[in-house]
Parts: sequence; C-alpha cells; structure tokens
Amino acid sequence: MTHGAYKKIRSLIKEMLNEIDIEEVGQTCWAPGSTHDLKTCTVGDDKYFLKFSDPNLFGADDPSLQILNEYLAYRIFRLFRGVRIPGRVEPVYDRANQRVGLMTSPAAGQSGRSISRKQLAALLSTSVYASIFLAHWDISNTANVIVSPDETAATLIDPGGTMDFRARGERKGTMFGDNPSELSSMISGPRSRTDIFDGADLRKAADEFLAVDWTSISSTIDDTLQEVSDKLQERRMDKLLSQWREYISHIAPILAKRHKAIVLHAKHILES
Repeated sequence: MTHGAYKKIRSLIKEMLNEIDIEEVGQTCWAPGSTHDLKTCTVGDDKYFLKFSDPNLFGADDPSLQILNEYLAYRIFRLFRGVRIPGRVEPVYDRANQRVGLMTSPAAGQSGRSISRKQLAALLSTSVYASIFLAHWDISNTANVIVSPDETAATLIDPGGTMDFRARGERKGTMFGDNPSELSSMISGPRSRTDIFDGADLRKAADEFLAVDWTSISSTIDDTLQEVSDKLQERRMDKLLSQWREYISHIAPILAKRHKAIVLHAKHILES
C-alpha cells in the first residue's frame, strides 16, 4: 500500500469515528463573527469553520469545556428532525496545546437579520422548545441563525451558550435550573429575550419536541460522554477529562427535570 493510500484510509476511518486531530487541519484563516477564536480551515478538499475558546474568558474551567458543551448541544439538537444544524460537526483535538476545538461545515445562506423577525420566528417554530430545553439564550441573537437562500429554512449555529454556559464562557449557575424559567422568559417574557419567537407556531414546536423522548436524549448524552472521554484519555488531556465528566454529572439530572417540565407545557399547548 502506498503512503498516499494509507493516509486516505486512515482519514476515512477517523471521519467515521468523529475524530479529527489538529495536524489534519490545513489553510486556517481568521474569520469574524465570534467572541472566541474562529477561523476557516480545510480538511481534505472541504472547507469548515474551526473554533477554539478564548482562554482569557475563563477562570477555573478549562476553556475547552465550553467547546465540548457546544458539541453536546449540537448532538442533542440533531435528535429533533425539524431543527436544522450544520451538516458536519466534529471536535478537533490539539494534544500539543492541550485543547479541543469544534469544526463545523458552513451553512448556505445569510444571517437571520436578512429577513423580518416575524418571518424568522415562523422558520424557527420547530426549534422553540428544543432551544428552551437547552437554555439556548443566544438564539435571540439573529446572527446565530442562518436563513437558506430561498428563505424557507433556518439553521442554528454557535450554540456555545447553552445549558450551564453563557456565550462568553461564564457559568449560568442557578439560572440554569430544574424548572425552565425560559418557558416564560423566552415565550411571553421581556421583549429582549422573546423577539426571536414572536410569531412562531407553538403547536408545531410542541409536536417537534414531543417526538423525542428522554430515553433518546439520555442515550445521546451518555454516548457523547463516552466518545469524548475516550478521545481525551487517549491524548492524556486529564484536566479536561475530569471536568468533562463532572460537567455531565451536573447537567444530566437538570436536563431530565427540564424535559419533564417542557413535555407538560407542550402537551398543554396541544390540548388548548
């Protein structure tokens, strides 16, 4: 087998395993649009966005923990058939610098600011309860939504500020709790938080959320925990591994209770 053929087979195997090392990333170039370190890059012949957390924004947490939080959010969002996210989302492991980045394929289209709020809210109807479930506060920033060229679909991007993390790396603390206050603050609360869903079809949102049970979500959390833990252990990224396991132990029971509360709310919408 030639060296070129070996590299191609190795690359295919790693892609199947959701595994990319920084050495496989080429032609990086800084890109605007994030409070963190965002670049464009190539893997093979394909172009992606590559993001690393800004270490200056973090205290006790390993900066890469927020990247892993974002990866988990994407994995959960993908369970909902009506919620669009980038086609390819994979962690990029940089063992030499003891950090993890996130590689995402570009979504075709323009920022959510390119259409009216009412239009955007209608396109995001299937994302309402999933976003509330994950405390995706930053969906109110329409730059975190890409509208397709024909204006018939919206893709969620950059969900780093979900669950117990804020977009700039701080923890939400008690604001990410068992009882999702976002059921009021993101649907019928202050304008600054709810503009994004003003005009969304809540019946469609309810149908979408109820189609995914807690068992499926819990299995995805467990699978992601194991997948990432194995990769970190292989690369001896011990501090991040410890924090990652602790983080999942912290958020999993909160998400379970949030899911129950949102199921009740969604059923009420359908029955009213």
